[in-house]
Amino acid sequence: MRAQRLTTPARSLPELLRDVLAVQAQDTAAAGLAVRARTTGVTPADLRAALAAGDVVRTCAMRGAVHLLRREDVGWLVGLLGPVNAARSRRRRLELGLTDDVCARALDALREVLTEPLTRPQVVARLADVGVVLDPASPAPAYLLAHAANKGLVGAGESTYRLLPRAEDDEPRGVAELVRRYLRAYGPATVEDFTAWSGLPEAEVGAAFPFDELVRGGHGWQLPATDAADLDGTVRLLGPFDTFLLGYSDRTLLLDPLHAPLVRTVGPHVVVDGQVRGTWRRRDGRVVVEQFGHIPVSELDVEVESVLAWA
Repeated sequence: MRAQRLTTPARSLPELLRDVLAVQAQDTAAAGLAVRARTTGVTPADLRAALAAGDVVRTCAMRGAVHLLRREDVGWLVGLLGPVNAARSRRRRLELGLTDDVCARALDALREVLTEPLTRPQVVARLADVGVVLDPASPAPAYLLAHAANKGLVGAGESTYRLLPRAEDDEPRGVAELVRRYLRAYGPATVEDFTAWSGLPEAEVGAAFPFDELVRGGHGWQLPATDAADLDGTVRLLGPFDTFLLGYSDRTLLLDPLHAPLVRTVGPHVVVDGQVRGTWRRRDGRVVVEQFGHIPVSELDVEVESVLAWA
């Protein structure tokens, strides 16, 4: 919870994304809840402004899922993960008629038509104007735009798409850098955890995951000391698609196997001192909690008020 900034909230979006690297964001409301749980003083308006300014970028990253990234991290992350994501989705693109030739023509056309932020229907209409016709009722536009994101061409705002500017620091970085950043936010963790989170094939990861050296601290990370003082009843309401559970293949340290059948991995969850103790949902303007472990009432009440205020 410390590494995920759930007990040590960041004071800004750049600070948060520097430390946790990415926030899953295919659902923008859920991404906002993840930001809320890990920051103090950051508002929904701040998130919208950062997306509009391009300081925070919403694009395909780990496993091909949409994430929030710092602008400084977009170039190297998409360069590393994009080819893997694009190869994984190629079969589905072909089924939708998005052949390699069609995709190549569409990417060229996107460079021409994305002169301003556009919604998906506007993108489809402008592509049709230059001869790239997509069925707006099919998944093809979504798959094409995801392909463009994996190629480092397009990013998304809250509801629009735009060309990605080239970052000032666009140096390629390898798997070892991604392992380092992952362990900073999720460690201790295993190779299997990392591959499940990143979507990279395990064959590409092994040599970049020098676990013995990492435990000794040679790469700036070591096993955190266990301190009973940390177990203070801290409660966090985590929204759908939160990375707290999605960051691992083996979740038994975070979720008692006895309770696992009661929980959807994609959330939402109630977390107390690093363990999932319940689920929650909104209903009629209220937050309804289903608990299967002790949840301190006073801490829960504060979290509920915070969730309801985030809009």
